[in-house]
Parts: sequence; structure tokens; C-alpha cells
Amino acid sequence: MLLVGGLQPTIGRAAIFSGSITDQAEFVVQARGSDRDTQRDVLERAMNETTNDTQARIYQERADEYDALIAAEDADGLLRGALTERLSWQGRRVADVGAGTGRLSRWFAPLAEHVDLIDRAAPMLEVARRRLQSDGVLGRVSTHVADVRSLPLEDGSVDIAAAGWVFGHFRHWMPDGWRQEVGCAVEEMRRIVVPGGSIIVIETLGTGHREPRKHTGLDEYFAYLEELGFERSWVRTDYEFADVDSAAETMGGFFGDELVAKIRKNQWRRVPECTALFSMTR
Repeated sequence: MLLVGGLQPTIGRAAIFSGSITDQAEFVVQARGSDRDTQRDVLERAMNETTNDTQARIYQERADEYDALIAAEDADGLLRGALTERLSWQGRRVADVGAGTGRLSRWFAPLAEHVDLIDRAAPMLEVARRRLQSDGVLGRVSTHVADVRSLPLEDGSVDIAAAGWVFGHFRHWMPDGWRQEVGCAVEEMRRIVVPGGSIIVIETLGTGHREPRKHTGLDEYFAYLEELGFERSWVRTDYEFADVDSAAETMGGFFGDELVAKIRKNQWRRVPECTALFSMTR
């Protein structure tokens, strides 16, 4: 559920916290300073902790708003089409890892034999259940509140495991250990997939960009996925809104003032976005 063209949502902070991220982090430094660490190291770690908590609270407290945001995404169905062309979902057992409000599950639950949705945020899964019930496919799904690094599924229990906009968080949240965490999460997906099954990872390549943008941190993470054996492709997943004001209001709540300014300057009711698709066979 990675929200932004960078690493973390840039708004939502003001709505949730009264002070700046730096101010809060400095307070944490005062409270947690260690003789073994330099003040700079402590401040950086505290800022990460504060930002991580902000994002976690967004997922816990703003699930319906988040769902309204992603409902406008992939306006041309290019990502959905790429996934359908690449894999057969008919009659398959699927794990939606880091499912959020179920954007992937809603696409494929009507085709699959069964879909397991796994996410740490129970409010997100509740929205997913409501949407899947409205679609008439709730009987084909199960939801699990769990961490993606410890999936509550048996070995070889699914044909396809897909993680959409999930592991990119680790690159920011855990700057010193993100490779180990990503590797652990990917290994969990390998564990639950049958031999010959498929593993899919979907990540942002930039919201508000017509071509994949360069980002040092995420590009390093993408290269690591390729080291693990994933093949990479990309598609446009543009957002489409009724008008410019709707685009600015909906996206501003999660992506921040910079994107809002870009939307208004370009008079975008259709906001460009690029998305990476990583795939491997078990």
C-alpha cells in the first residue's frame, strides 16, 4: 500500500500531527538519546519512526479515503490487462499480500477459486470485505490480519501470490536492514506458492510522471528484486477524475501540496502515473 511517487505520503501528517516531523523527531531524540549514538543518527532514526507511525495511522484511520483514491487509478486498465495477459487467474488459489482495501482482489476474485487477503490494517480489510460483498464474491475470500513477513498460510497452498505497493515501505522504514526484510517477505511468498506457481510484486514508478522517474532509494530496491530473480516491466496507471478540483482534493490528501500544485498548473483531471510489475515463477 505504498501511496506515493516517492517513499511515503507527504500529507496526512498535518491532519494527524500538530507539529512538524522534525520537531517531533527532535523530541524523541531528547527522550531516547543514547551515549552510543550520535545525535544525527538518533535524529534520523527518530524521524523514520515518526513517519512510519504517521503512515501506519493513515492506513488504520483513513481506509475509506484511501479506497476512494485508488478507485480512480489505472483508468485505462493497463495494469489489470498486463496481469491478465501474464497469468491465468481462472480457478486459481490466490494470496493478496498487503491487500489493503482489496484493489487486486476485486479484479481477480470473480475468476479465482479462492483469494486470501493479508494485511496488518484491519480497517483496510474491512473496506475490502464490504467491496467484495457488494461484488457478490465474499464467499470466495478470506481475510487475515497479519504481517507480510509471516504469512498465515500453509506451504504450497496457493497458485499465485501478489503483493501490490507493499515492500517499498521497507526501503524507507528500515534503511539499515531493508534487504533482509524484503528478502524475508519474498521468501514467505515463495513458501506459500506451489512449485511452478507465480509471484508478483507491484510498485510505484512515480505519480505525476509520464515516464518512470529516477529515485535512488527505490531504484536500489528494484535492482534487489531483480537480483532475487524477478523480471521487470512497467505500465501507465493514470488516475482519472471528474474535474481538476476533484483530482487536487482527492490526491492532495495523500500525496501533498507539491502534486496538488502540479495538478492545478497542468489542469490535470487525469493524473499520470507509472507502475512497475515484477514477476517470477516459483
